Amino acid sequence: MKLQAVSNRKLYIQIADQIREQILAGAVEAGQQLPSERDLALSLNVSRPTVREALIALEVAGFIEVRVGVGAFVRDQSKGGAALPDQDHSPIEIMRVRRMLEPDAAALASQNISAEGKTRLALSIDRMAADKAQNVWSTDSDRMMHMTIADASGNSVLREMLDLLWNSRSEVVDTRFHEHLAAMAGVREHIFSDHSKVVDAIVAGHADAARNAMAAHLDFVTAAMMKAWD
Repeated sequence: MKLQAVSNRKLYIQIADQIREQILAGAVEAGQQLPSERDLALSLNVSRPTVREALIALEVAGFIEVRVGVGAFVRDQSKGGAALPDQDHSPIEIMRVRRMLEPDAAALASQNISAEGKTRLALSIDRMAADKAQNVWSTDSDRMMHMTIADASGNSVLREMLDLLWNSRSEVVDTRFHEHLAAMAGVREHIFSDHSKVVDAIVAGHADAARNAMAAHLDFVTAAMMKAWD
């Protein structure tokens, strides 16, 4: 009986592997620009965000350089690239689950947060403001704000789930994905404004406003992740 092996590798890793093989075979040379996300998505019959995740996986493995607003360029492979990060979660899938959970966490936090929690939220916003003034973005202060809200939700299961999602945010593909987003000044400004609205609503004890502000924030980040980069 002849059976064909079934692959359970993530779709974006399968795509990255195909492009990597083409690079190693010499189909594209060092310094050459890869086809656009649009063209790659059409030829592979997948979505552009999935192609973007594949390109970022190739970038962290050292096969290409992604220049936001320009495209992806093949790097010199004379020293060989690293293994693809095939254990990483999909950044877009992580965002979708966060969108399901974090608005309700914000609403719950508005009703349950302690004075200590409010102080911690204020500190996280102060740190973000200081980073913004230096044109940088800190994942640490970002996580501090979101996990303070998770802690304040009063639901230990929800808190554990959000902690798991934020641990996934530290994986190399997700980290690089958000580094590209944070490199855009307009995105940084919008995210800081979003965070301030979320914190203000929670501190004021307004559950609906907190839920809506968090939902709007996550919708914006998701839209930024989906937006064409080339």
